Amino acid sequence: MKRFLSFKNLPIFFQNTKLSTVAFLLLVSSVMSVIFAMLFNITFGLIWLAIVIIGLVFSAQAFKEVSEDAQEYLSGLGYRIARSEQEALIRMPIGIILLNQDKKIDWINPYMQAYLDKRDVLGLELSELDNKLALEIDNYADASETNTITWQGRQFSLFVQQNLRVIYLMDISEYAAITKKYEDHQLFSGLVSVDNYEEVTDGMSESETSTLRTYVTRALSDWALEHHIYIRRLNTLHYVMFGYQSALKEAEEDKFSVLKDIREATAQQNLPVTLSVGIAYDDTDINKLAKMAQTNLDLALGRGGDQVVVKSEQAAARFYGGASNPMEKRTRVRARMVSQTIAELMEQADNIMIVGHAMPDLDAVGSGLGVWRMAQTKNKPAFLVLDEKHVYSDIQLLLAELRKKPSEFVAPGSNIDDSIVDEARALKLVRDNTLLVLVDHAKASISGAPQLLERLANRVVVIDHHRLAEQGLDEKPLMSYIEPYASSTSELVVELLQYQDQSHAPITKLESTAMLGGIQIDTKNFTLRTGSRTFDAASYLRANGADSNLIQSFMKEKFSDFKSRSRLVNLAEIHEGNAIAVGDNKDIYSGLLTAQAADELLQISGVYASFVITKRQDGRVGISARSTGERNVQRTMEALGGGGHLSNAATQIANVTTEEAKQQLLNVIAEQSED
Repeated sequence: MKRFLSFKNLPIFFQNTKLSTVAFLLLVSSVMSVIFAMLFNITFGLIWLAIVIIGLVFSAQAFKEVSEDAQEYLSGLGYRIARSEQEALIRMPIGIILLNQDKKIDWINPYMQAYLDKRDVLGLELSELDNKLALEIDNYADASETNTITWQGRQFSLFVQQNLRVIYLMDISEYAAITKKYEDHQLFSGLVSVDNYEEVTDGMSESETSTLRTYVTRALSDWALEHHIYIRRLNTLHYVMFGYQSALKEAEEDKFSVLKDIREATAQQNLPVTLSVGIAYDDTDINKLAKMAQTNLDLALGRGGDQVVVKSEQAAARFYGGASNPMEKRTRVRARMVSQTIAELMEQADNIMIVGHAMPDLDAVGSGLGVWRMAQTKNKPAFLVLDEKHVYSDIQLLLAELRKKPSEFVAPGSNIDDSIVDEARALKLVRDNTLLVLVDHAKASISGAPQLLERLANRVVVIDHHRLAEQGLDEKPLMSYIEPYASSTSELVVELLQYQDQSHAPITKLESTAMLGGIQIDTKNFTLRTGSRTFDAASYLRANGADSNLIQSFMKEKFSDFKSRSRLVNLAEIHEGNAIAVGDNKDIYSGLLTAQAADELLQISGVYASFVITKRQDGRVGISARSTGERNVQRTMEALGGGGHLSNAATQIANVTTEEAKQQLLNVIAEQSED
């Protein structure tokens, strides 16, 4: 009886709960209708009963056929799906590897087997099968997305399903080839400028000038033809180039050797010509490419020329060249025009804020005093923004000397005593039309008043002699006077000041002394980066009372500082012409001591570059780098987040020890030595 009533023994359609419910309701309604028919009329009820029985029999048969057809269809469909899944695993163009708990191969599909020369791989570990493949799989074992790998000379899309221990490999070599072809045929745009053509050809005959111009054009054309690049001369100083990114890649692998070839060939004739190149890529709009190429060329020129800047709108800049010291090429005409422009901006301003870099040196403060004096010639209140709690001893002595003889009270910003303010007070003095002048720096990250710079970002004038960095200011300055050819910012300011009427506000002896001190510090007493204009500026300052003895008194150091610097020099080791000194991570050194130690190491025979690594007061590790000019320490420091000149650069690195910073430095030096 139990077996008869068992659900499994019922007809198939009754095993489906939905169909059985419909059948039960139909049966109940039929029985009820028969009862009502009997109560109404026995004869009619019997006839209705017969009709109901016949209907129920036909309904039961129909339900049975529908249920059996559905069951047959679903069974067939399930079989087909299971069979197609099996066929897909076997035939689809995706390699599949199943691993067991011991990470050994349990099964691979035939598609994957084809890449393994039909070897018996079951039971092997991946490293036994193919070590390179095993390493790639380990690298992306925890990845949540597919990744592209190269294996057996082809490219595969790899995905690892950790929970099932399944590895999927799809050969995408054809698609990768199409993508590469598309990328290789993207256009790039470039502009070439002859850096010092006017200086080199000054005094040359027309035939000599023509010969030089022809040589440069031919050398560029031959190099471009070799790399499948189109180049055309626009005028005497400029060329335009176009090409595909595949050609650009070849040129980058070649390190743009044409710059070195032209420089060396012309130098042998005592006519050293250098080129600067700006290249833009990765954009389908040719107008944007041309604009970006000009921006990159400006960056190359701002960094001193003789180099190539390759940059897209999204990617970081790549630099090539920059191995020579820039020739002095700025003209007095430009200095006069810049002086007039800055004077006009000062006249339109309510007041002027002057800011040097953080932890300012004599060049930053001296040039700041020169700009302050320039504002006085226009009767404009000006303020030198300075954090006196974080300055070196020479600046402290200079400030004390400035305040020895305070002037009679006049309007704020009109005498030097009350014109030296900190950033907090400067922010309170800001007006709607305040002008901000940045001296001796052009990077927001090293500014001595970052909040003030942020507030006056659209009212900025820059006067600097450092090579332009890729990451400078967030907004374009109103006026930018950046001359890497100058010895110092003080030299630039002296030239600007000479074009102003100083009859009612002449430069003072102490201001002249501060600017001359800035020039001496940055040129190492006129031994580095010194041109004829440097001596002209120094002569002007001496004529206005600059006191060399006073400068020497500013530069005197404590005996403890002397011993600390000597200790650093004693720690130096020489690696292939690089002198590297690393201070103990527990000892704190000032930036001035670190820089002085780097200067001393450069005096050692056989040393072409020096690097001194010390812990700073702010917890970061500072690196001061110097070179004789044969090696570009600017590129080295830029790779570590800093910058500077070809022969004088520095950086600060956070969250590392001095030894870790040394290892980073050695890695960068090794990479750049391979270039």
